[in-house]
Amino acid sequence: MAAVGAGGLLAACGDGSGSPSSKAGSGGNLPSSLRPLADKAAKEGEIRLFISTDSRTPAHARKLSQAFRADTGVDLRIKFVGGEPDPAFANKLVQEAKAQVTPSIDVFATTPLVVKQLSGAGLVQPVDWGSMEGVAADDVWADHHGIHIAEIARTVLYNTKDVQAADVPKSLEELLTDKWRGKIVTAGLPDVFSPLAAGLGVDKTLDFVRRLLEDGRVSLASVPTAIRTQVSSGEFPIGYGVRIGERQRVAKAPVDYAPVKVPVVPRAGLVVKGAENPAAAQLFLYWLNATEQGRKKAYEVLDWPRHTTPGTDLYLLAEKAGGVMTAGTDWWMNDYEKVNKQLAQLLRK
Repeated sequence: MAAVGAGGLLAACGDGSGSPSSKAGSGGNLPSSLRPLADKAAKEGEIRLFISTDSRTPAHARKLSQAFRADTGVDLRIKFVGGEPDPAFANKLVQEAKAQVTPSIDVFATTPLVVKQLSGAGLVQPVDWGSMEGVAADDVWADHHGIHIAEIARTVLYNTKDVQAADVPKSLEELLTDKWRGKIVTAGLPDVFSPLAAGLGVDKTLDFVRRLLEDGRVSLASVPTAIRTQVSSGEFPIGYGVRIGERQRVAKAPVDYAPVKVPVVPRAGLVVKGAENPAAAQLFLYWLNATEQGRKKAYEVLDWPRHTTPGTDLYLLAEKAGGVMTAGTDWWMNDYEKVNKQLAQLLRK
């Protein structure tokens, strides 16, 4: 199938009989080259967006729609679908495709291994993101038709009441000292540690994990999100493997990021093949990636940060840690999976 270009989707998504006649409003800030796509998106009038959490409400969707209209001139209803982990929902999409039913979402923003799964199954609509004005070349996952939208970070957290500023770890190596033995909580899952290889390399990552998991050095939470709860509650002074939660930030919980350079895992936005609203999905993902307001609202409304977006928690972490660990798309789509498998073997021992 030919890829979708900057001017809009292929004829299959064009003006058929019975399509709404509405067009994008004139108040938007889109490049003129995207107006044909905006008009098609306005006719579709809706997107169904996968969200892996049940904490997003219709009020969040309305806020996102209002910001999108103000910035693009397109009136778009946004519906959240999900509430289950990304891999589980990806499997659902595979089953829908096998049953030849319309996919239950239009937009999926997810991590490299899930992108690879869906792309390999032929479930991603080809889009030529690189032809769209304002999209950075490094943000395009060309072989998988994805576009960089957000990041997951494997951070080092500390309880600000229990750890004095002078004692906060400044490096990953400090977590391996006897000072923190028995005082760290993490999660024994491969993808908590495998992103470290983007900065440390495979051998150093495996060595770090072996040493970290020595008897009595750390405790293992059932899931990564439990790490931040156990740190903010004071059960453990140090945690590794997850971001500070949105609710914790709002409540000003006693938890902060240690100034340690940590890995960020990119999340790519995909237009699902066979989506009911492909033009709206494409324009929405463009907005999240290539516009200042889109990147800002991705964080403020969806809690989807990037470490390069001012005002996000990851931007502030990167500033005080002197950067982040990351890698190019090829590494995430190939080497990352290999490291993940090696760590899965190590964690089973």
